[in-house]
Amino acid sequence: MSENSDQQDDQGGSRLMGTIGGALAVIAIVALGVWLADEMSSAAKYSKCAAARHRNCDAIDYRKDPPPQQ
Repeated sequence: MSENSDQQDDQGGSRLMGTIGGALAVIAIVALGVWLADEMSSAAKYSKCAAARHRNCDAIDYRKDPPPQQ
């Protein structure tokens, strides 16, 4: 009986590590997806600026909100 309970404890620890590993993998994939979407958004804004033939597209920081207009 003692041998059977040891095997169950080993499986429980194995399952916990698998769950933690899976959760970390999901978090990493979501973080990379958010980063990629942000980069694609910035690239699209730069493309629109360049297509309009503006000369200062590199100097514009697209990550910040524009200053309030007065």
